[in-house]
Amino acid sequence: MKIFFSVILISIFFAGIFIGFSLRRTTERRRKREVWDRFERRSIMRTINALVSAIDFKDHLTKKHSDNVKHYACIISKEFGLTSSEVGVIKEACQVHDLGKIGIHDNILTKPDKLTDQEYKEIKSHALAGAVILKPFHFLNKVVEIVRQHHERYDGKGYPDGLIGDDICIEARIMSVADSFEAMTSKRPYRDPMTKEKAMEELKKHSGTQFDPKIVEVFLKILETQPEIFKDPKE
Repeated sequence: MKIFFSVILISIFFAGIFIGFSLRRTTERRRKREVWDRFERRSIMRTINALVSAIDFKDHLTKKHSDNVKHYACIISKEFGLTSSEVGVIKEACQVHDLGKIGIHDNILTKPDKLTDQEYKEIKSHALAGAVILKPFHFLNKVVEIVRQHHERYDGKGYPDGLIGDDICIEARIMSVADSFEAMTSKRPYRDPMTKEKAMEELKKHSGTQFDPKIVEVFLKILETQPEIFKDPKE
């Protein structure tokens, strides 16, 4: 009987060593995978941001656009209580949201006159094109979703999929408000920038149709109580 228990104890001892060794190897592999994934993500994001810089070079009037959209979107996101991880994803999405414009002709991007129907159709393709470019990178799945949806409208009349209301992810709804406000208050080839007050009126006017009314309400309150966050294009 003593021999039997001794064998059992020895078996348990070696089984514990084996399990501990296996767990350690699994943990080390996971850590190495996490380190590699972070390195891979940073490397790919640097490449993507280089492409975005190429777009900025083509259209120098929008050079600060992505940075300003990120600035406003992050402020709104934090006010809505999104986690630091979710805010991080929005930052990445804002930085690359116009990536699809890389394939649009310079003459259209910088045209000082009203676009033709065909030219406007080509401009509208950039949201889907950006999502297609980013789709192969599995770790950017959420970024892809946001980029694809950032021109959807709350009333379902947006593009490319005609999503409506809460079917549009909240990150894209936030970006839509930030993107539109930044575009309105920046100089464009076809017009001078709106004042902050005029742009705020436009957001209010289209609240519930183009924009999520809850997000508009929060952003307008932020602009009124924290005027220092406004990125004045004259500065």
